[in-house]
Amino acid sequence: MLFVTIEDETGVAQGILWPDRFEIYRRQVMSASMISMRGRLQKEGEVIHIICDRIIDQDDMLRSIGTTDVRLATGWGMVQSMEPVRTRA
Repeated sequence: MLFVTIEDETGVAQGILWPDRFEIYRRQVMSASMISMRGRLQKEGEVIHIICDRIIDQDDMLRSIGTTDVRLATGWGMVQSMEPVRTRA
């Protein structure tokens, strides 16, 4: 079993990868600078766990920071456009 600490602006969660999942996603876990996880959420009090069934390498997204724009409508997060807009060459 592997524990991965993930954090965003809302807080911290522990990702849990069982050995079979770790073997599938070993490269992403060991080499990516930024990942996203999919799985089953467990919350008890302040403790949050994600029982991971998928890991996605987000290094391309990390590298694009500052070079693309995402336009969002105001209010309740209604997406106006998710098409990347090049701001630099």
